[in-house]
Amino acid sequence: MNLTIVRHAESSGNAAGRWQGRDDTDLTDLGRRQASLLAKRFLDEGYRPTRIYSSPLTRTRETARIASAGWEIPITRWDDLIETDVGVFTGLTWEEIETQMPELARAFSKTRDMNLVEGAENYARRRARAERVIDRLIADHSNEDAVMLVSHGGIMQVIFSALMGAERLWGIGVRNTALFRFEIDVDRWRADGAALANQNLRRIELFNDARHLD
Repeated sequence: MNLTIVRHAESSGNAAGRWQGRDDTDLTDLGRRQASLLAKRFLDEGYRPTRIYSSPLTRTRETARIASAGWEIPITRWDDLIETDVGVFTGLTWEEIETQMPELARAFSKTRDMNLVEGAENYARRRARAERVIDRLIADHSNEDAVMLVSHGGIMQVIFSALMGAERLWGIGVRNTALFRFEIDVDRWRADGAALANQNLRRIELFNDARHLD
């Protein structure tokens, strides 16, 4: 399976430096241009997915719609691709969080522990959601499929951790409309022994690649 994961284009929340979480923000004019450049890149490179899935939020759905304009492929809503719920941080800038919740801001900046944030989605729930995404990708697709997911920077980092079987979560500065592309042998995904060291079964082709913006 060819798996391409895309972060949405610039949203109004991104432009304002706000913690969006599940706040349903639109794309900016720049974001729409970014998505159009991504569509052009896909056509120039001859890339064409067999399936497209998107988070239910407007900024991802609009990115998916613009980026797939060259194809007649339906976009399937996938709720597990939605961004991390950031609870009481939603809609605020970090400066506003520091002003309104100084003790929480200090504790969170040291630990990044969402358990401290009222109403937020903790890491255990995010990880379980990411693993559901991986399980469904493997179960529902063949090695002949080219699957494109359009999602969000926060949950994408957890999906990458789950995809690579890592216990630790690594921070990644994911660019708007950046591409992450993986080649996965779904038939042998759960093979163990010598297969675990067989790089032919799993390859990273692109990682945080936004050359179409440069």
